[in-house]
Formats: sequence, structure tokens, C-alpha cells
Amino acid sequence: MLVASGRWRTILGALLGIVLVGGTLGGMTAHPAHAQPDSVRTERLRAQGYPENHTPRRALWRAAALPGWGQVYNRQYIKLPFVYAGLGGFIYNAIRNQNRYMLYRRANQFAVGQNEAEENGGSNPFAQYEPQYNEALGELGQGASANLIRRQRDAFQRQRNLMIIGTGAFYALTIVDAYVSAHLLTFDVGDGLAMRIQPTLVPTTRTPGLRATWRFR
Repeated sequence: MLVASGRWRTILGALLGIVLVGGTLGGMTAHPAHAQPDSVRTERLRAQGYPENHTPRRALWRAAALPGWGQVYNRQYIKLPFVYAGLGGFIYNAIRNQNRYMLYRRANQFAVGQNEAEENGGSNPFAQYEPQYNEALGELGQGASANLIRRQRDAFQRQRNLMIIGTGAFYALTIVDAYVSAHLLTFDVGDGLAMRIQPTLVPTTRTPGLRATWRFR
């Protein structure tokens, strides 16, 4: 039995793209395409209804302190569902894979202990894990070997580790998004630049995605 994680990676990858695209769209304004002096920056913040002390650094620290706070600080409330859906998806799968890992770890301990007890005589030191062993057999089949159980244990362990890394990476991305979006508030992509967002299919996986097309006039 293989661990079904490709679907989640696809879904969460799409969420990452949506957050990034949202950051670009949310920061598009009609001003020159370079950093601005403080006076110009302040004037442009006022024109958009932001306080004068709104800075990218404050957005960054807020995003680092609490998921989504940086997006709220930038008034990009539409991003909040994606931030929490992404983090929630990673955390849910990390916990799920941890639970499955512990199940197969204990099942493997029972199987190894049982084999040693049969070869050398005596009792199984992991007899308390027989329910987990029986559950693993129910999923893998009654003829499943200790080696197959061990492979499943290792597979769930890898998936758990990937989900933990993914959680940290996604959180870091939301921090970067808040920081970059705060910078873009006083930048101008100019009238000569256009961007088109449209749905597409990822060629390698044939799964839905988004495609951004930039056009310079």
C-alpha cells in the first residue's frame, strides 16, 4: 500500500501559487516602478488609505508573529482563507502521518518481537502492541510480512517529515508575501505592463492550476 500524498502536494502547491498571485495583484498600483522617497511614499500611502507609518518591516514581523497578521496589516483579507487552508492542510497531514507512523512502528515491533520469541522461545516483549499489529494486517492483508510493515512505517515517517518541512516553508512564504506586498503598495507596475491570470492544466500531472502572463507594451 502506498501513502497517498501526491494529491495533497498538488492542492497545497496550488494554494502557494494563489497566495503569491494574490500578493502581486494586491500590490498593483499606478506609480513609478522604483523605490520612492519617504515623502512620496507617505503621500501614496495616504492616497490608498493606509497610515503613514505602514512599512514592509512591520508587515514582516506581524506575519512572523501570527499567520495571516501581515496580510491583515496590508488589508489583503482575501488571502486569509488561503493562508489558513495551506497551513491547516500541512499540519493535518503531518499529524495524520505521525499517527500512521506510530501505528506501523508498534506493529513492526510486535512482529519482530514475535519472530524472535518463536525462534528463541519465550514471550514477546512487545505483546501490548498486538492490536496495532492486527490493524496493520487488516490494511495490508493477513499475509503481510514484518518487512512490508517496516516499509510502510518508513513511508509514513518520510511523509510526516515532508509535511513538517512543508509547514515551515509555507509559513515562510506567507511572511515573504506580506513583506513584498507591503513594498508593492508604493510601487508602480506602470501603464505599459499588463498581467493576465487564467486557469490551466499542469502538463506533467494534468491537475488544475493558474497561469500568469505578463505583457509589456
